[in-house]
Amino acid sequence: MKEVSKMSNELKLVQFLEKIAKLQKSLYQLALTKTDLLKAGDAEALGQMLKNELSHIKAIEALNNNVEAVKSSLAVDLGLKAPITLSEIINAESISYKKELQALQQELLYISGELKNRNELNQELLQQSLQFVNLNLDLLIGQQDAGNYSRLQGDDSEVNTTSIFNSKA
Repeated sequence: MKEVSKMSNELKLVQFLEKIAKLQKSLYQLALTKTDLLKAGDAEALGQMLKNELSHIKAIEALNNNVEAVKSSLAVDLGLKAPITLSEIINAESISYKKELQALQQELLYISGELKNRNELNQELLQQSLQFVNLNLDLLIGQQDAGNYSRLQGDDSEVNTTSIFNSKA
């Protein structure tokens, strides 16, 4: 019975990791699209994109919770002390889905790295966009201030030119 439970937990782990990999790939595609939206300056589409990303992240978090539960069960099945890592599971002697788990581990590491790189690029693009907006705001505010200042300086008709030295005693 314990062997069936272990096989079942291994299969669940493989299935959960496959779903996470699929969601990570989809999240990466969203990140690629986000790069284009940032370059185009499409704020409305970016807002929708963020909502879509958030739903992906929540789904990945839920699956990660399932993975942790299955890993705990597998630790018991394998006679190991929890918490257990995926590498420890893969290195266990009696794992039936070793190749699948190794492939998924590599895939997840790769896509996570790619996603991290793309998100760093998107962060830089966002920073540049914000700097551009701030520069434009500064220029606009500067023009308004300069306009108000020059009007006050150049309007000599309302300025009283009589000084106390010119007044009669």
